[in-house]
Amino acid sequence: MAFWDREACVGLFALLCASLTACGFKAPGNAASGAELKFTISNTRGGTEDLVLDRFLFDGRPVELRTLQVKTLSPGVHEISAEASSIGEWELAIRDLSNYYGFGERFDQLDHVHSILRNETRNTVGVKGNDTYKPVPFFMSLRGYGAWVDTYSDAVFDLNVTDATHIRISVRGKKLRFLLFEGPRFPTILDRFTALAGRQQLPPYWAFAPWKARDYHRNQKEVHEDIDRYRKLGLPASVVLIDSPWATNYNTYEFNPKQFDNAPEMVRHLHDEGYKLVLWHTSWINQETAVPGEDGFKDKLPTTRAANFDDAEKNGYFLHRRDGSTYIGQWWKGQGGLIDFTNPDAKKWWQSQVAKAIDAGADGFKDDDAEGNFIGDVKFASGEDVRMARNRYAVDYNRAVAEILTARKGRDWVLFQRSGTIGSHMLPFFWGGDNDASFSTMNGLPTVLTAGLNAGMSGISLWMSDLGGYNKTARRDPDPVLFARWTEYSAFSPGMEVMSSYNFGPWDYGEEALGIFRKYSVLHMSLFPYRYAAAQESARDGLPMMRSLLLLHQDDPDARAAQTEYYFGPDLLVAPVLSPVTQRAVYLPEGDWIDYWSGKRISGRQTMAVDAPLDRLPLYVRSGAILPKIPDDVMTLVPANGYADKQVKSIDNRRVYEIYPGAKLESIQDFEGRTIEPGGESGTLTIAGAPAHIILRWRFANHPLTVTVNGRAVSLLRAGDGVSVQFDHTDQTALRWQ
Repeated sequence: MAFWDREACVGLFALLCASLTACGFKAPGNAASGAELKFTISNTRGGTEDLVLDRFLFDGRPVELRTLQVKTLSPGVHEISAEASSIGEWELAIRDLSNYYGFGERFDQLDHVHSILRNETRNTVGVKGNDTYKPVPFFMSLRGYGAWVDTYSDAVFDLNVTDATHIRISVRGKKLRFLLFEGPRFPTILDRFTALAGRQQLPPYWAFAPWKARDYHRNQKEVHEDIDRYRKLGLPASVVLIDSPWATNYNTYEFNPKQFDNAPEMVRHLHDEGYKLVLWHTSWINQETAVPGEDGFKDKLPTTRAANFDDAEKNGYFLHRRDGSTYIGQWWKGQGGLIDFTNPDAKKWWQSQVAKAIDAGADGFKDDDAEGNFIGDVKFASGEDVRMARNRYAVDYNRAVAEILTARKGRDWVLFQRSGTIGSHMLPFFWGGDNDASFSTMNGLPTVLTAGLNAGMSGISLWMSDLGGYNKTARRDPDPVLFARWTEYSAFSPGMEVMSSYNFGPWDYGEEALGIFRKYSVLHMSLFPYRYAAAQESARDGLPMMRSLLLLHQDDPDARAAQTEYYFGPDLLVAPVLSPVTQRAVYLPEGDWIDYWSGKRISGRQTMAVDAPLDRLPLYVRSGAILPKIPDDVMTLVPANGYADKQVKSIDNRRVYEIYPGAKLESIQDFEGRTIEPGGESGTLTIAGAPAHIILRWRFANHPLTVTVNGRAVSLLRAGDGVSVQFDHTDQTALRWQ
């Protein structure tokens, strides 16, 4: 078996060695186990060190250096590639014994040293271990570099298990493409990685408001209850998610008249009240539907094939077996065929089916299923080896939905994806799959936090979970303590989506828990400008909204150990309570901090025992921060001209900026490009940019005593924990206070 033409390799090798001198690459002689590459990288101590890649093998045979192409794609980004004449197993090793972070959404731990991880999309219903719906073959090492194996195969990362001094990577394919990212800081590595792999795409504003879902709505009355009860109880929300089932069968994309008496009226009422509609689906079309297990559906769903199954099978739109027959697979709603997205005609036909739901009022879709473990030994229309395309199936599925939504709705849509990897990792949003409604460290609330932080360190920023836990395994009755703690965590995540396999709503957990949910839902909504600005940062440089402490403090061993805390955006530090207790340890990293609730000032680089009664999330603000917000009365982020009920207040021209005590105020640029810039002397501030009605609030301060806006004195309001002023801002406003 040959790799490249021999004469061409000789010339390219000479050019290779000459071109890599500047990046510190060295090419020693071949080792017995194959080529060896050496890079000189910077470390966080201000020095440099060698990073050695060795043990390059293909199907167990050594790969010579001349068969490898090494390029510097941009400053600090290097590509190593090779190509064979047929598909085989590539292996390489990195000399490293360190700590490793990333690899996609993983539920077990943040530091993956001494683990063996597979790059494999899997639906694991119970305890997930290091299984994942969303693998990403990318990681960052504490030595100050990152690595990405550009593949959809089920690559294996052996992190100092087989070999205590090496990372061993094996990947199947005809071509090897390995990318090395210099840092040494993790944010720099993430920036360089996402610049190549893809930045976070931003959904419309309304996707950032709270969501309300159920495992199933038995009828139209229950949909109306969610729509109307949220508004009656003063709970902000912009999205109602109707999960399975909702169609006449799986997946016909036509509302089931036996379930919904008047679906057009239901959708109209939903939209009139300032909500958007997200509908569940999968890429299966059923040949046979399981007897419904949902309460009240015995006579509402047929067990026969879906109305569009025969059309898809006749035209060859499903995946096929190697003998040419239709691949019929088993899933939790019965058995059927999977759309073959590598067949352009199949994709176009399927998108026309999805479009029926869009035309009926859907504003987005919950893209369930599509993990590689549902795909057997099949044949794709493209002719690709199934071992190379199984993980990509979810990417093709998610992107196909995004394409038809874009064609029909421009940018006014959202996805809610369960599975995926590079190629759809930037589409908003993802959720963490089926987690237990418990405090279990095996599949409960603590694992959700871990998964979200891992996702963020892998280029997935817009990620959230089923608030309260989906699987009701530990107890059948509503658990108000768990619900309250999950609420507090979710309020400081990219999204709040209430979801339960028992269809519990916030009102089912008792008055105290409902009050806590209202408090944190309102806070979550009021922080929309802050959250959206953090999402914009993800779109610019890959830094996630939820940022593990080690992501920003990789040299601080205490920060690395504080794996149940995180930054939420640039200025908030969150320490969720992940067990049924009312106290927890909190580590504050370097800097000066302010308790969000009491105003107490605390110096960083210390661990504290913190009281956390049920309604209190340990939450800290960076000293001198300016937090952008909107008023607490906003109930929807759907534009006011997009719905009928004008009693439901939408975002308007009011903007709130909370100023926190500190020796020096930090300047910000808000989500609309407006800048808030402290002046050269104390007690001055300049606001520039889009017009707005400004509410400026000094929290935890008994000053200022006087405030002028563009030279004119304004009235002060002293209430609660601070002082505030209001004024209309046009293009530029100068403030001065004493």
